[in-house]
Amino acid sequence: MLTRKRSVCLGALVLAIALIGAACSSDNKSSTSASASSSAAPKGANIDYKSLSGTLNGSGSTFQDAFNQKAITQFKTTAPNVSVSYTKSGSGAGKTDLQNKVVQFAGTDSLIADADKPKFQGGTVLYFPTVGAPITVSYNLNGVDKLQLSGETLAGIFSTAITTWNDPKIAADNPGVTLPNTPIVVVHRSDASGTTNNFTKFLTKAGGSAWTLGNADSISWPATTQGAEKNSGVATLIKSTPGAVGYVDLADAVNADLTFASIKNSSGKFVAPTLDAAAAALAGATVKPDLTYDPINASGDTAYPITSPTWIIAYQKQPDKATADALKGWLNFLLTDGQGFAQSVGFAKLPGDLANKAIQQLDQITTG
Repeated sequence: MLTRKRSVCLGALVLAIALIGAACSSDNKSSTSASASSSAAPKGANIDYKSLSGTLNGSGSTFQDAFNQKAITQFKTTAPNVSVSYTKSGSGAGKTDLQNKVVQFAGTDSLIADADKPKFQGGTVLYFPTVGAPITVSYNLNGVDKLQLSGETLAGIFSTAITTWNDPKIAADNPGVTLPNTPIVVVHRSDASGTTNNFTKFLTKAGGSAWTLGNADSISWPATTQGAEKNSGVATLIKSTPGAVGYVDLADAVNADLTFASIKNSSGKFVAPTLDAAAAALAGATVKPDLTYDPINASGDTAYPITSPTWIIAYQKQPDKATADALKGWLNFLLTDGQGFAQSVGFAKLPGDLANKAIQQLDQITTG
C-alpha cells in the first residue's frame, strides 16, 4: 500500500482516515492475546454517571490528546457534575505530574521505568489501555508522494548515517522511484515522549546494527538533527522544512497535510499507517497481567509495525470516595462509549477482550 498526500480540516478527520485505508489500499509471562476474532464487545461497569461529582485533572501524552479532548466533551453530557481537564505535555511530563500527585490521572504511551517506580508518591499505579494508532514516518520531499522504508533504512536515516534522499539504501526500498539528491533533515521530539519511546523501540527491533542510539522517552540525537515539542510541533517543522523527515502520530500528520511512508513490517510487507493496519497490530500483541502490551513490530501481513499503544495511568488508592467514583466513571466511559468514536479522531479502538479486562480492573480502584 502506498501513501497519498491529503488535506483535511479537523472536522473531516474521520473521512480522511477512512480514505487512507480505502484509497491507499516485563519479565512477567504473557496472560492473553488481544485477538480480533475472539474479541467480545466491551461491557461497561454499572455506573450511575449522573450521581458522580468532582474534578479530575490529567496531563501527559500528546499522542492521545485528540481522543481525550473528544471524550471530555462527550463525557460532560453523560456526567454533568464531573469536570475533566487534560493538558498535552508529553508522556514524560505526565508521569512526573502523577508522581508528584499534581494530577489525578496521566496519559502515557510508554511504561514507567523500574528506576522511577519508587518516585510515585501515591503507591501502586494501574495501567488502563484506551486506544492505539499509527506513528507515521512523515516527510517533505518535492515530487515524491510514494515512499517505502524498511527498519534498517529508517535506522540509518534517523542515526544520520544516511544523509541524502537518493542514498542507495533508500533506492533499494523504492525500485522505480526517482529520488532527488536532497539532503535529509531529521526532525524529532525535543521533549520526553512516549512517541519517541515507541518509535525508537521499532528502530531497536527492526533496525539491526544500523541503530545504536537506544530506546527511551528521550534520545541523545545527533547534533545535525532538529527537535520540536509535541507531535504537533514536529509536524509543523516537517511541513516547513524541505527534505525533512520525522515521526508523528496519524491525527497530527493528517491535520498538517503531511505525506507519509509505508513501513516494512515483520512479515516483510510494506504497510501504510492506516487504522485498519493499527488494529491488526493491536490484535496481534500479547497482553500482560498488568494490561501493558507491545504492538510494535507485531506479527501479521497487514499489521502496521509502528503502532503505538497508549494508557491512562492512575493510582490504585484514591484520597476519597468521590474522586475514586469519578475516576472509575471517566475510565469506564473511555472504555465503552469512547471506543465508538475513536476512529472519528484518528485512533483504532481496543480489541474487545482487552477493553473488557480494563473494565474489570476498575474494581481495583479503592480509597485509603
